[in-house]
Amino acid sequence: MEIVSILGSREMTVNNWLKRYESEGFEGLRTRAGRGRKAILQAVDLAQVKAAVKQSRQRIEAARAELEESLGKEFSHSSLKRFLKKTLAATLELESG
Repeated sequence: MEIVSILGSREMTVNNWLKRYESEGFEGLRTRAGRGRKAILQAVDLAQVKAAVKQSRQRIEAARAELEESLGKEFSHSSLKRFLKKTLAATLELESG
């Protein structure tokens, strides 16, 4: 199948896309909710994250280590930064809207 080689995908994937397009139109091609890996840090962790970051403002690694212990979750420095950015963006959006 020429489309498979152009897209660098598998034939089964392309066939699934075609079936979804035929049955649902372009909406069927949108990525559906629930896809991908779930975030390690959740909204329920926000209060603890804020407290740890406030306590160790200049030492994010110290905050991460404290959070890993108190939450019982392992996550990377990047995961913590991403959570903080998304949370800040959501907070600013709520305040401005």
